[in-house]
Amino acid sequence: MPWLDVLGNDIHYTDAGRGQPVVLLHGHASAAACWEPIIQDLGRDFRVLAYDTYDHGWSSNSPRQGPLVDRAEELEHFISSLGLEDPIIVGQSMGGMTTLRWAVRHPGSAAALVVCGMGWPLVVPPPGQEGQPEKFEVFSSLDQDERIWLGVGNSFTERWIADNPKDFARYIRVRSTATAIEAARHPRSLEHSQGEFLSADPHDVEAFQQGLESVVSPLVVLIGDGERPRIRRGAEHVAATVPGARLLVVADAGHNAYFQRQDILVEAIRTAVSTTRGRRRA
Repeated sequence: MPWLDVLGNDIHYTDAGRGQPVVLLHGHASAAACWEPIIQDLGRDFRVLAYDTYDHGWSSNSPRQGPLVDRAEELEHFISSLGLEDPIIVGQSMGGMTTLRWAVRHPGSAAALVVCGMGWPLVVPPPGQEGQPEKFEVFSSLDQDERIWLGVGNSFTERWIADNPKDFARYIRVRSTATAIEAARHPRSLEHSQGEFLSADPHDVEAFQQGLESVVSPLVVLIGDGERPRIRRGAEHVAATVPGARLLVVADAGHNAYFQRQDILVEAIRTAVSTTRGRRRA
């Protein structure tokens, strides 16, 4: 069970397989363990790493009053600390935003990028309006009661849940760790966030737009056809902005399309990598 100090946080991660590194970034209120079936598949051909970002999984909690570590810097430090070269970065939801922000800083450093259930621009809710429809929350609140499970809302389609009750129950359990529940009971404030999302400053927005246009690593944006409208529009924008990017829409899937159709995600990763290798041979 490897651990790593990342910018002052005690970060838990998994490391399986051999070969070119694939780094998997989970979504908000999720955990590295949610990638386990995909790790088993990819581990036959790649070195697959997945870590619990702070306030999630088995990693440590951040201070309740911040400031928070920039998750793109966390990814950068994770990669450099382990000496990972030419990595494939795959991010789901919040992890997808981290992937995009890291890619803007390192336009050609990844062998391939796969962003699932995320796009840009997104609107951050003003204080006091968390939980409004189609708004993006940093932390879901959890009432001070006896509940110990973190739900997933409508991130899966009802049909998939009915057909896969055991997988759904496992998904809920593996993400409901003490660290995640503590963060849900005591939500971290947006005021203390350093780079969790982009600010509304027009200069920041313009710079990020230009940064996306400069990304040269192959990019796949994967969303379910039942994705939330705001995220879908953002995903379409990213796919249209990054040169050569591909938008992959998964039928009969929701926000967690990456988990509902793991076969499609794994094939997308393999295709993106083979495309990269072909370009480099040429």
